Order: sequence, then C-alpha cells, then structure tokens
Amino acid sequence: MRLKILVSSFLFIILGYSFFWYYMAGELEDRIEVWVSDQKSQGLSISYQDLDIAGFPYRMELTLKKLRIVKSGRHKIPLLFTSPHITLVAFPWKINHGVIISDGGDLRIGSRRRPVSNMAFGKTRASVIINLASQKFQRASMVIEKLSWTSEETNPSEARQVKLHIMRPAPSGDTGNMELPIQMKLYLEARNVIAREIPVGVFGKKADLVKIDLQLHGTELPNYAKNSLISWRDNGGTMAVKNLEVTSGEMDIELEGEVTLDQDMKPLGAFSTTIHGIDHMVTILSAYSEFQTEPGNMILQELERMNQLDKKGGKKALDLSISLQGGLLFLGPIPVYELESVVE
Repeated sequence: MRLKILVSSFLFIILGYSFFWYYMAGELEDRIEVWVSDQKSQGLSISYQDLDIAGFPYRMELTLKKLRIVKSGRHKIPLLFTSPHITLVAFPWKINHGVIISDGGDLRIGSRRRPVSNMAFGKTRASVIINLASQKFQRASMVIEKLSWTSEETNPSEARQVKLHIMRPAPSGDTGNMELPIQMKLYLEARNVIAREIPVGVFGKKADLVKIDLQLHGTELPNYAKNSLISWRDNGGTMAVKNLEVTSGEMDIELEGEVTLDQDMKPLGAFSTTIHGIDHMVTILSAYSEFQTEPGNMILQELERMNQLDKKGGKKALDLSISLQGGLLFLGPIPVYELESVVE
C-alpha cells in the first residue's frame, strides 16, 4: 500500500512538473511575442525566421534563427543588429534570469549607405537579470571571444576576450551620504587590443590588456541626449573613473578620477595618473610633425623634464595629473589636446 502511494506521489510530481514546465514555456513564448509587439511603438522592429523552445526538464532553451533587430526613429541614429543563431536559456523557477549564447552577429550604427560604425561579434555568452516589475535589466554580463569594429574615420580595430559587466544597483536608503546615488556601474576588460583610435605606436603595436571601471552618479540615469545630459549635469551628476588601465609592456598607464560636463557639453574633470615607459611615448611622439614645432616641441621637452626628475628621485614611473577643463586636455600644466562636445 505504501509503495503504491509513493509511486503515485512520484508520478504526480513528475506530471505536475511537466505541466508546470510546458506552462512556463508557453508563458515565456507569449511574453516574448508581446514584448516584441510592444517595442514597435518605441521604434524597435524585431523579426526572426523561427522560434523554438526545448530543454525539458531542467531549463528552457529558446532558439531564434536569423534574428534581425532594427531601431529607428525621428532624430535618432538608426541601428541594425543581425545574428544567424541566438539561444536564450531561462529556468522555470527563476524566469527573470536568462543566459544568451550566440555564434556571433553584426551591429551597424547609422544608415546602410553612410554607417557611423560597423561591429562584428564572435562567439558570445551573456547573462542578464531582469527586474520583472519595471521590465528593466538589473545586471548584465557578457564575454565576447572576438570583437572587431570600423568607423568612418578609422581603420579596422579588434579586441579579444572582451568582458563587459553592467549593473544597476538597488536603491539605497542611506540619505546621509554626500555623494549622489550610483545609477550604473560598468566594468570592461579586453585583451590584445588593436584600437586605431589610440595614436599608433604610443602603447606599442597593441595593448595586451585594457581595463575600465566606471560608476555613474546622479539623481537618475540620463539618456544619451543633450537635454537629458544637461539635467544630469545640473543636478550634480558625475562619472567616477575608479580605474582605467592600459598595459602593453612598452608604455603602461593607470588612471583614476572624476569627470562631468561643462556648459559646452565638453568633459570637465581631473585624474591622477601613473605612467610607465614615458621614454617610449616621447620617442614615438617625436616622429610626428605636430611635435617637432611649438607648442608640440615644448610638450615633449616638459614631459622629458618631468620624467628625469622622477628618475632622479628613484622612481620607475611618472606620476602625472591630467585635467580636462576649458575644452582642453592638460598633462600637468601643458595643454595637449582639444576636446569635442560629448553630444551636439
């Protein structure tokens, strides 16, 4: 009798879980279709050739074939993302947590005839946690095997083993802190970076390692639009650079500080910096015509002077303050670069 009860209970649990799994799979498919439909009003068009759900009994694997995402709208830069194959993995008991696996994809920023930038993604694995109440992500992590990109003004660039982590912290009840709340944290790490945006040769032929650790402070998370950024700035918003590190073996740099925007929407801030291999940087920059005449020649002479002072003091690296003010980038007291507005 007891055996029959145990067998019946076991079968009931299996049947109940099977019903639950297929119910949740249906819910997931319905939510995706509703969400895709809702995005049209936001200027986001999502299409795919086929949608399939598998993975019973442990998880739900939702596979989209020939995915195409187009974002457009008045006064907005058009975006196009395509991927031949993407799998979304969700768990019946934790529907707000998903894993994304892809063999790769392409992202175009700008119109087809005049793209601002093109990006190609290699094998990618990502993890996303969604706040079901607000329908916004709380945390996202991504690892890309290879990433390459081009733009209107630069030759192809690439990076390997790109790691990206973005987090929106939970609201804090601490009102005694003088610092505005953290609206977003971002951490980026990449290896074997060949970035054409960096002056050729300053860091060597490539950067072995690049790390960026940022925290965005403000009363709310701004959009990348002029009015939103002005409001963020006027309410005391800042971006804390907890760490920016570039390591190449020829010239290495570590930087930390804080930045906001000035009245012309140009970066305004100050950083403390440690540079290893300043001799290499001076040698490379000396080959450029801009640094063979004034004021470029004066900049190199001042860098050499500061470097020699550090060597006499027994240091192996140059400690240097970097500031952004008045639309210019200063190395110590020397203006070396004219800054552009973050947004027009």
